[in-house]
Amino acid sequence: MKIVKVPGNERFGVIPYGTPPQVELDIDVTPRKGELVLRISNPNTVKVEITNEVELYEYLGFWHRRDPGIVFVERRIVLVPGETVEQKLPVELPPGRYRIVKFAYVEGAKVRVEKEFTVR
Repeated sequence: MKIVKVPGNERFGVIPYGTPPQVELDIDVTPRKGELVLRISNPNTVKVEITNEVELYEYLGFWHRRDPGIVFVERRIVLVPGETVEQKLPVELPPGRYRIVKFAYVEGAKVRVEKEFTVR
C-alpha cells in the first residue's frame, strides 16, 4: 500500500499496491434429491485455502441471494495443487438457474470464485 499526498487542502489518500493473485478453483456442482454435492479442486501450482462457507444465488431476471438455511462454522481447508474435496449441502432446489460462490485465500488475499449451474 502506498500513501500519497493529494494536492489541494493538504489531504492524504491511499492507493492499493499490487493486484490480488489470480486463483482458480474447479467447482463441480451435482444436484441430487435433497442435497447439492460440490467437488472443489485446486488446479493452481500453489496451495489454496477455502472455508466450508457457501453463498447460493438464484437467477430471477437478476441474481437473488438465497438463504440455504445452513449455519456454517468457519473451518479452513487447505488444498494442495491437484487436491479435491467434496462438500454436501442439505438443500432442495426447484428447477432453475443458480450460482455457487466460494472464497479462496492465497497469500493473505481473499478471492471470490463463482460457478453457475442448472437444476432440471
